[in-house]
Amino acid sequence: MIQIDTTPYGADAHRALAAEIARLKGGDPLRPVSVVVSSNPIGIAARRALGHAGGIAAVTFLTPYRLAELLGAATVAATGRRPISTPLLAGAVRAVLADEPGHFGGVASHPATERSLVRAHRTLSEVGPSGLERLAATSPRTADVVRVHRAVSERLRPRFSNEQDLVRAAVDAVPTSPPVLADLGPTILFLPQRLSLGQAHLLQAIAEDHHLSVIAGITGSTEADSAVQRSVESIGGAWPSGPTVVPAIADHALSVSDADDEVRHALRLVVDATRRGTPLGRIAVLYGTRDPYARLIGDALDAADIPWFGSAIRTADTSLLGRSLLALLALPDHDLSRHDVTAWLAGAPIRGVGNRPAPVAAWERASRAAGVVAGLEQWESRLGRHADDLEADAARAERDDEQGWRAEQLHRDAAIARGLAEFITTLARALQPGRQASSWSGLAHWCRSLVPTYLGGESLRGDWPPEEQAAAQRIDAAIDRLGDLDGIDPNPSTAAFRRALQLQLGDDLGRRGTFGNGVLVGTAAAALGLELDEVIVVGMAEGSFPARRRDDPLLPDRYRAVVGPDLPQRSELVHDDHRALLATMAAASHVTMTFPRGDLRRNAERAPSRWLLDTTEARDGVRPSAERLAPSTGEWLVEIPSFVAGLRRTDFPTSVQEYDIRSLLDHTEAGRPFAESAVPAARPEVRTGAELLTARLSPDYTRFDGNLATDGDLRGVVLPDPTGPGQVVSATRLEKWAVCPHAYFVRYVLGVSPVEDPKEQYRISPLTLGSMVHDTLDTWITEALHSETIPEPGTAWPETAVSHLRELAGQEASRLQQRGLVGRRVYWGRDHQVLLRDLEDFVDFDNTQRAAFSSRPIATELPFGMPGSPTPPVEIPLADGRTLSVRGAIDRVDETPDGTVIIIDYKTGSARSYKDITEDNPTPGGTHLQLVLYSLAARQILHRPDAPSRGLYWFVTNKGGFSTVGYPVRPEIEAATLDTVGRIVDGIAAGHFPAHPAAPGYRTWVDCPYCEPDALGLSHQHDDWQRLALHPELADYVDLCGGDRA
Repeated sequence: MIQIDTTPYGADAHRALAAEIARLKGGDPLRPVSVVVSSNPIGIAARRALGHAGGIAAVTFLTPYRLAELLGAATVAATGRRPISTPLLAGAVRAVLADEPGHFGGVASHPATERSLVRAHRTLSEVGPSGLERLAATSPRTADVVRVHRAVSERLRPRFSNEQDLVRAAVDAVPTSPPVLADLGPTILFLPQRLSLGQAHLLQAIAEDHHLSVIAGITGSTEADSAVQRSVESIGGAWPSGPTVVPAIADHALSVSDADDEVRHALRLVVDATRRGTPLGRIAVLYGTRDPYARLIGDALDAADIPWFGSAIRTADTSLLGRSLLALLALPDHDLSRHDVTAWLAGAPIRGVGNRPAPVAAWERASRAAGVVAGLEQWESRLGRHADDLEADAARAERDDEQGWRAEQLHRDAAIARGLAEFITTLARALQPGRQASSWSGLAHWCRSLVPTYLGGESLRGDWPPEEQAAAQRIDAAIDRLGDLDGIDPNPSTAAFRRALQLQLGDDLGRRGTFGNGVLVGTAAAALGLELDEVIVVGMAEGSFPARRRDDPLLPDRYRAVVGPDLPQRSELVHDDHRALLATMAAASHVTMTFPRGDLRRNAERAPSRWLLDTTEARDGVRPSAERLAPSTGEWLVEIPSFVAGLRRTDFPTSVQEYDIRSLLDHTEAGRPFAESAVPAARPEVRTGAELLTARLSPDYTRFDGNLATDGDLRGVVLPDPTGPGQVVSATRLEKWAVCPHAYFVRYVLGVSPVEDPKEQYRISPLTLGSMVHDTLDTWITEALHSETIPEPGTAWPETAVSHLRELAGQEASRLQQRGLVGRRVYWGRDHQVLLRDLEDFVDFDNTQRAAFSSRPIATELPFGMPGSPTPPVEIPLADGRTLSVRGAIDRVDETPDGTVIIIDYKTGSARSYKDITEDNPTPGGTHLQLVLYSLAARQILHRPDAPSRGLYWFVTNKGGFSTVGYPVRPEIEAATLDTVGRIVDGIAAGHFPAHPAAPGYRTWVDCPYCEPDALGLSHQHDDWQRLALHPELADYVDLCGGDRA
């Protein structure tokens, strides 16, 4: 027997349910009655509504699946089959595709194919044999989808059961009048929605053999109610011609700028409702699409410390344990790349050597310093060599009493490098499951062992947030479920295991909070059947609500239509969304919709939702465009033009930030100075931020532009004067200020250097090549000096010396090759030959230069003021009487018969950037200071301060053309260079540190990482420089550097 009644959603539906329960109990309050609902929240809401109306007893609320479980679970369990799970489906799909990929041959191993076919299998499980035959006849690809579906079912059927098996067993049990059905009593189907084929058969069986009352909710929209009507008719009921229902409309609406502003206003509406006395459990914030609203709303409520419940905003694969475990399993995919390993270490509290927390920052620095890119061999060998180098440096430092502190640090760094190498070696071994990889259960056991080893056991999870603990429990269960794939997928592998785990965790959204404890957040369907006091519906724009649904590429609607109602078309799902929205609004006391006029993420305008326009038509008789929405509607819709306007109309700020902004607006709009407001006085970061913005927008040269001379608040910190006590500088450091004072400030005052991320070198880097040439030539000349085999001026190097140079080059090349610094072998073979040719050509070049000047080497790699150097820094007097302490290392010093000292600086690159050096302009742009400073230093070290000297840059490769650039260091050149040095020292001491970027242009490199840290261009910074260059305070610097630089 079946009885059908229709009712509006909300309080009317709950009153109808109460009346039907009372009728079925027939005056006996303890007579059992069961109520079947489409979801548990509908049942909870109905139970609470009935309780408020006077209380209930002996009423069971259950879903169709739970009803089928009560009736058919024993029958299915007797067969020995277990419930199916997502990993099992995915494993069966992989096995079927491996046997016969069919149309999916090119993408059979792609995770998206696996995921799509799992989804298609679940969809087709509700379709009968005749429907599958009709569907298979529509196209060859669809026939292949049906084939995979059937093959998966056949593979799983012997050992596993699905929901359809459970429902069929329940249907078969109904005619036998099992005791459980008697315990449930008469059945009421309350607020049915879209029923599956199996659910309809079960309810129809109950209606035929027992009693079924149906209370169907109606919204007043024929299209929205069509699925409910079909569900009622599918169980044998006739749709009644009940009372006419007018579709619900919104009470108010807001037109705001974008989704972020929608969420801000939704939060304000929640706060306003609670201030009016509305319980949080009677408030809902609903959306049509999760992206971007789910995360925005959840984060906003969390920030405001307002409890909420609903679908979690993060799946298990994005939880702490989930993302760390998946990242761990993926490390072998890129051969333990340094980037992947350090990202994994930084993403979770990883356990390191001895089960202690891993020193992530120290390990990252050690791996970068060692030049590790990827591969276990690199981790072991390069970290080992790096540790050896550190130990050697420590040994040298221990021999210097003043360097004892540095030796201790070097020993610690070496220990860190060796500890990291040990950890990576153990990790690489742990990521190889060995014999366990031969079965899914073995892989599951292997994966379980990784979790406590690297991510900590359950005892360490006690301090995790509740959401993270719940996710960890679901992940543990997911790993265990993967062990069931033995016998289903005959091709276990670590890659397949990780893909299966990722698929399962990505589908596991989970729940947040407890029903009724806080604000409900979710889709409109999550609020269907609930009575609420305040409902805020965000995203009322086309594409968001209703959501844009793309056709299913495997089962498109044109083929679904052939099957009929057993296979709903995706285009019909929009009516389900509409029904949920109308039902929720009908059951709510007050509804506010928000419309985002634009999408700032995509820089696009939005059109109002058709369902928002339904309200405008019902209230004002119009369906306007986005531009005419506010002017064409009444006071129920308010357009909020900006963030400030929205904040202005807010009665009660939702956060301290909003309160402070409101206070500042009130203060400044009253004509009072910003600085006198209480906000900047209480919050220094606000005051400083306002100062920064004001300064950057002004034409002045301020401290935020690098002016620490007249606008510098350093809070008592004194800028180091390069000529001050204890200060030692180098030519390179001084040149850095001349090129870009901001770069000097960041590098040498703040002590911040760019992070060089090691990359796989296909060819030897120019820096490494230059060091190799310098070291080889230094060793060659030094050994000749010690053996007193330096040729006389005008005499060529003997062949034995040339051969020895080749040997030294070979030794240095072997050393670099062992350290992995020469690039790929195919390129190194050619580069090595070029290097040897350059060194051989250098011998001829050296012969020519020595003959031209009648000179011979007297020193090479002459250090002064450097760590470990026996020679202290050289004191160089400036014109105004100050003294500058300089350190450096001179590549080579030659001497002529007349006592002239020749300073030689080797260069292995191009001579192009040195072409502007002349005797009239020895330091163009304040750069190239080495020749004069090194000349002064060499003469002091040699105790010949008045000796004539010459400075030369030697370009010692064919790339540089084996040319020279230089000049005799006469007194007037010394004076001009020291004047340049003095101007640089004055600028540093005075505190001038403006950013001086190169002129914008196409480059394949970053010219200045301090001006362009994001490598996205310099146009904005260059505009600022052009403004600053006009200030009188920078006139001397502009004259020194010459203005713009290329």
